[in-house]
Amino acid sequence: MKTIFTFLLVLATTFGVAQNSMFVHTATVANSSFNVTYIDHPDLNANPNANLVVSHNWNPVGSSGVYNDNVTGVWYDTFSQQWAIYNENPGVNIVPDSSYNVYYSTNTATITHIATVGNQGAIDSYTVLNSPLLNGNPNAHAVLTTYYNPNNQYNDTVYGFWYDDTLDRWIIYSEDGSTIPLGSAFFVAVNGADVQTMRHVAIPSNIFGNYTLIDHPVLNGDPNAVFVFGHNWGISGDPSNVIMDHNMGVWYDGSNWSIYTEDLSNMPDNATFDLLIYDETLGVTDNKVEGLYYGPNPVKDILDIRANDPITSVTIYNLLGQKLTKVAGDGNAIGINLSGYAAGTYFATVIVGNASETVKLIKQ
Repeated sequence: MKTIFTFLLVLATTFGVAQNSMFVHTATVANSSFNVTYIDHPDLNANPNANLVVSHNWNPVGSSGVYNDNVTGVWYDTFSQQWAIYNENPGVNIVPDSSYNVYYSTNTATITHIATVGNQGAIDSYTVLNSPLLNGNPNAHAVLTTYYNPNNQYNDTVYGFWYDDTLDRWIIYSEDGSTIPLGSAFFVAVNGADVQTMRHVAIPSNIFGNYTLIDHPVLNGDPNAVFVFGHNWGISGDPSNVIMDHNMGVWYDGSNWSIYTEDLSNMPDNATFDLLIYDETLGVTDNKVEGLYYGPNPVKDILDIRANDPITSVTIYNLLGQKLTKVAGDGNAIGINLSGYAAGTYFATVIVGNASETVKLIKQ
């Protein structure tokens, strides 16, 4: 018997029609205009509530290597209903064929931080983060990207993090010491269920001119690996107290990935970087449910879920992992009415007997 329930089901898996949470976007003539390149991705299209961070990728597979020595940010275009990557200097066109690693994951805790008078640090080149994901935890791994919305504000400055062990707070700071404009917005990704984290330190043995070679088992030997990174100045007094007022990106040399300076300046000793590395084995998928089918995806109204054996239950979670509802199954198929739910992404764990699988769906 098919039972119709009203809730939004979301799929987060690494198979079928589900999308990876990290991917590479390349600027082309077709998707670029002036200083902007538009992203076309089913998890992001028509999803203004998405949070994403980006890092420049010099040479993804198929590219001969393209620099973009510009600060880049992200913004949501309400007209095209697409997210875009843009040069923060509006007078500089996006570089043709430049590529970017984009991290969007419903498993990732992502903070939207806006610089205000209330969170300004001891000096005006600081803005203090206040999140349970970061507070009191100098060992967290965080990556940031400037965000044009909601204040329609350009922010052509290189930023890094440092940890104030007196306040027990993470702080975003301008690498050149300039004032952070009030209203500046940032996306900050912290750790993540589908990533491996790494704190990489540039030392003489891994520095080669303007780049530092990374050694990580998920990255080594894989030209298709994808990761994002941020500069971490560390705690005051640490050897990592190195200013990095340079645009940076990542590149692959045929065996290892590296972080490099876009202006070809030398990589300094002890420069420290936090990495979020996509690992498809770390998603939320548990044991595969035999014969599991769901569709259509994206979905507007009714979502069909079927399995070879009777469905025991479906539990719905929001992006924070909070349980919203649990519905008992009634046979091998369920029709789910999603029409009353807002557009976005949700999670659902489908249990069939002793097997369970967590999947993701995009609601239009």
